Amino acid sequence: MTHSVNRYLAAYLLAVASLGLFGTAQAQTGTAQTQTNAALLPSADTAVLPQLNTALRPYLPAEAAVKEALLSSPLMQAARSRKEAGSARAQGIDAGTAEFTLRSTSQHRRAVTAGTRVHESLVSLERPVRFWGKRGIDADLAAQTQAFADIEYADAMHEGARELMRFWFAYLRALADQKNATTTHELATKMQRLTQIQLKQGEVSQLNADLAHAELERITAARAVADAQLASAASAMTRRYPNLALPTPLPIPLLLALRLDASPALPVLSASMAAMRQMFLEKNHELNLLRVDAQRLRLAADRAARDRLPDPTVGVFSGRERAGSETFSGVMFSMPFPGSSRWHHASAALADAQAASDKVQLAEQQLGAMFESMWIQFQHKRTAADNLKSAAQRQALVADKFVKAYTLGEGSLSEVLLVARMASDNLNAAQRMQLEVVELLALIELDLHQIWDFDE
Repeated sequence: MTHSVNRYLAAYLLAVASLGLFGTAQAQTGTAQTQTNAALLPSADTAVLPQLNTALRPYLPAEAAVKEALLSSPLMQAARSRKEAGSARAQGIDAGTAEFTLRSTSQHRRAVTAGTRVHESLVSLERPVRFWGKRGIDADLAAQTQAFADIEYADAMHEGARELMRFWFAYLRALADQKNATTTHELATKMQRLTQIQLKQGEVSQLNADLAHAELERITAARAVADAQLASAASAMTRRYPNLALPTPLPIPLLLALRLDASPALPVLSASMAAMRQMFLEKNHELNLLRVDAQRLRLAADRAARDRLPDPTVGVFSGRERAGSETFSGVMFSMPFPGSSRWHHASAALADAQAASDKVQLAEQQLGAMFESMWIQFQHKRTAADNLKSAAQRQALVADKFVKAYTLGEGSLSEVLLVARMASDNLNAAQRMQLEVVELLALIELDLHQIWDFDE
């Protein structure tokens, strides 16, 4: 009986090893795989900021596919229309609102004493003229309006890339969960079949058989949840970006994580937080948009201050009197007297410009704090990922020893199942933390314009 149990559990151990769940760090192939996979990612000692995009490449879709997906999305189509509207608005500001006015009058004069009626007419052409330096301010205001439209389009592209990245990593997490659930389900199925065979031969009790069956039902339910989450993540991604193909298998680094002893080390951020924060604030579209808007409002306030002096209107006119026996022509000049409304409007524009400048300072503080939070989270989560990787390795060794001990008649099936469950959970936690670290790194790289820099 003992020989039969050892034979069945040896088959189970081989199935476990083939699926890679309980791979040991002492495997002979571990060193060779580590050397082979070391070329995939730069080491922690040599990784520098410009090289980090090579470490992210296995996790991310191709840049050409990302760009095509973004440009064809409704978000960018709307952004393109807003950019065209902003460009037209800038041209309108530069051209000004002044228009030519054509006036024409026709009248009949009647001489009572002479009893005659004569026709007279008057034609004039006039136009307001931008004085007091308003034309130069309008040119600068038009340039700032065009810059605002360009940065707004670039910001929409950047935010679209961030959204796509969030969808992408949500799918990768669901894919990792589903892969882990499938692996554990296959193992539980094999164990349940083995216990059924042993039960028929009288080698195990009904209690152990029921325990293996209950474990299979639990893992089957977990797999159904993982399948649903993967389908939901895939649907959200494909509906939002239908032209972007989803990865069917896990990316190479995550496949290697199934053998954590052979998985490559995660890259580090070698640059200081202050230097990266400064670069982030210089290249941040949202902040640059606020800066340009503040400059635009300052120009608008200057323009409103100049408008306290109204623009004069000049023109020419020509007329004929007494049926053409007398003609005349000349020039005309008019200028309205300013009222208090112009002063109040200029004061309001100045206050708006000051509010926009204060908003820039607030945004610098908030965005700087947000980047520092991302940087700190990356450092700590990277440490957590290393710890979880080590824990998964140790748990895999423990699970391997438990299975070997059980084949020798020591321990119980419940202990083996519990340790196997812990090993599976630790592996999944290590994979998810690895994805969180890579996602944070990808977002930092994206915000620093090291990857997916599609600004136009």
